[in-house]
Order: sequence, then structure tokens, then C-alpha cells
Amino acid sequence: MNQPSWLVDDLLRVETILLDTAGGSPHALVRDPALHLIQAGGKRLRPALVLTASRAATPGAVATDLSAAAVELIHLATLYHDDVVDETKTRRGVDTVHARWGTEVAVLVGDYLFAQGCLLGARAGGDVPGILAGALADVCEGQIVETAALHTADRPTEDYIDTVSKKTAALFGAACEMGAVTGGASDELRAALFRYGMHLGIAFQIVDDLLDFVGDPRVTGKIPGTDLAQGVYTLPVLIACERDASLAQDLTASHADLDRVLVAMRDTGALEATQAAAERMAAEALGALEALPPGEPRVTLETIVGGVLAQTPEWLTA
Repeated sequence: MNQPSWLVDDLLRVETILLDTAGGSPHALVRDPALHLIQAGGKRLRPALVLTASRAATPGAVATDLSAAAVELIHLATLYHDDVVDETKTRRGVDTVHARWGTEVAVLVGDYLFAQGCLLGARAGGDVPGILAGALADVCEGQIVETAALHTADRPTEDYIDTVSKKTAALFGAACEMGAVTGGASDELRAALFRYGMHLGIAFQIVDDLLDFVGDPRVTGKIPGTDLAQGVYTLPVLIACERDASLAQDLTASHADLDRVLVAMRDTGALEATQAAAERMAAEALGALEALPPGEPRVTLETIVGGVLAQTPEWLTA
């Protein structure tokens, strides 16, 4: 999306904190891999949520900038660990840390970024450390639950939503809540922004899972069906299994390939149903923003929702 000038300026301040914090070690084997993904770019969506949410009240607090950098460092740490678990070779157009420096360094530097994020949260003070710690616990729990559900074709879709609300949406909700508290927002606005972030995060993950099947690999950077090959059965697969028992049987017996699953998803309307689920979550996020006063921050948060949905092909929304 086209960012308003105030958000561009705010993100530049946060970028400086990120670079100074991740690059603060005198040891190259810590500093270089810690900076690796930061320097590769990224949307900085979670910091943008912190900064924008703060403008529902009073922006510009040092604690807001620290919180924005903290949530991004924690997000980056999860990526380092995810790439090790998934044996991913590239991310953001560059080698993953474990591919370049090895698994041990990737895990330890991921831990280092977790710790640095927590330190920034502690410097922000107030409710921020507790919000970050709660979100981090949710992320870990969600990831563990997803691992326990590998290759489970009859998993209820409600379980999927519960899992992604933790492994993905928790950091979105935390980002918005930290922006609210560091900006001095009322309890009502704090709760509304948290709800917005949670529903946005769920919509974000549903769209990401949908793009694993219908996205352009040149844009997504992912090989189609990556999650499926790893036994991670996401919402479009689970919906197709609910509607086609033979697909669930084939997946359980490890007999289904990507082409078979794609046919089943198209025949059962699972792709369209998944898109509809993302749109429902997006609508819930927009509804939460009704508690905010009219103005550019609210418009920016609404635009972020639209940007998430805009990633999917038009034929799914026709």
C-alpha cells in the first residue's frame, strides 16, 4: 500500500532501532546473521500496526518505537526458527540464515533476536513486556499444536482457526495493543485495536495458506503446495476433506499429490470457501475499527485489511 508520510517517517525511526539492536554485537558471527533478514527488506507490517494504532491516541512516544522494533525482532526470530524446522533455503530473495551459517547459528541467533526483542519491550515498560510475553507464548503454543496435527486430514476447521489465532494472529493483536497502550489510548480503544489485530492476523494467515495453492510463485516466493508436502493441512485442504471423504482417506494414507488435492479443492468449492472465510475475518477486523474516531489512522488500518485481501486472485472473489 502507499504509506502516509507520517508512517514512512515513523518506520524509519524504527528501522534505525532494528539495525542498532540486531547489529550491536562486536562478534561478526552474531552480528551478520542477526542483520541478515532485516537488511533483506520486508513489509514491516507488525511495526506499522504498532505505530498506526498509537495514533488512535497520542503518537510519537519512545515506548511506541521500542515496541514496534520489539515485535519485529520477535517476528524475525520466529522466521529463523521456522526456516530451520522447514529446511527452507531462501527467504525474501536471499539465502536463509541456516543455509548460509548453519543450523546451530540460525537457532542461536533466533534466540538472540527473541531476547533483544524482549529487552526492547522491557525498555518500553508499562504493560508492554506482559503483552509481548503473552503473545510469544501463544506463538509457540500454536506452532507446537500445528506440529502435533501434521498429516491429520480430519482435523476440524475450528481447530485450524484456533491454531492460527495463536501462531500468527497473536503478534498482530499484540502489535495493535502495544500501540494503543504506549499511545495512552482508553481501555475501550485498546480492546478494539486488539480485536482488529487478531482478526486481521487470522485473515492474513488464511490468505497466505490460500496463496500456497493459487499464488504466483514469482510473487509469493514459495513452491506451490509446500505446506501440503510437509503434512500441514491448511484451511482449503481441510474444507475439501470435509466435503470429499475420499480426499481425506487418500491424505491419511499418503496417497494424494498436489494435482489430486487441487482438483478436489476446485470441485468442492474449497478455494472459494476459504476466500470467504478470509473475507469474514477481514469484516470482523473492520468492524472493530468502528470504535476509532474518523481520521487517517483509521483509514490506514482499513487499507491494510484491503491489502491483505487483494493478494488473492480476482476469480476467487467474483
